[in-house]
Amino acid sequence: MISFLKGKILFKKNAEFIIDVNGVGYQVFITKKISELNKSEGDEISLFTYLDVKENVLNLYGFYDEKEKEIYKLLISVNGIGTKVAHNILSNVYFEDLVGLITGRSSNFKIPGIGPKKLELISMTLKDKIFKLNIDTRSDTEEIKLSGSDLIRNEALNALINLGYQRSEAEKAIREVLKLNNGSLLNTEELIKKALSL
Repeated sequence: MISFLKGKILFKKNAEFIIDVNGVGYQVFITKKISELNKSEGDEISLFTYLDVKENVLNLYGFYDEKEKEIYKLLISVNGIGTKVAHNILSNVYFEDLVGLITGRSSNFKIPGIGPKKLELISMTLKDKIFKLNIDTRSDTEEIKLSGSDLIRNEALNALINLGYQRSEAEKAIREVLKLNNGSLLNTEELIKKALSL
């Protein structure tokens, strides 16, 4: 499995690079974030990669970091989302936008060839799985900071459901706690305790 490449860009076109790694040229399909890097032919680049092995073709997909690669792997786990469709998504939107779509924080963008029903399916399928990603909550981007509080909320929700509460009842209690705390940041344990007291 080819998991990482470091080499010089021989060829650059929209969502595709050919990278020279010690004299071997690798064709790599890249994401929006990589394509917008200030990289030209001859520049050195490092990419995390995913090798898609099929009966008669090998396709290599490149990612800016491990987070992009992990969300790509989540995308291809969705029914009806293959490797090319997942690449199409990440070549049109940033990781943070996709996290926003899945967690329900944003949906105001369009992806060529992906309709609203498909986006809804992605959101519904990955809503719980997305919180298992190792998202850096110390990132400077607002979307990633928000994902930390979403993780706490999701952990509290799952704990309440495991205690026998209905999802709708648990969600209502969590919303009420957050409302009463005026958006103050609570840890998972505090959130569960306050929700149970309601």
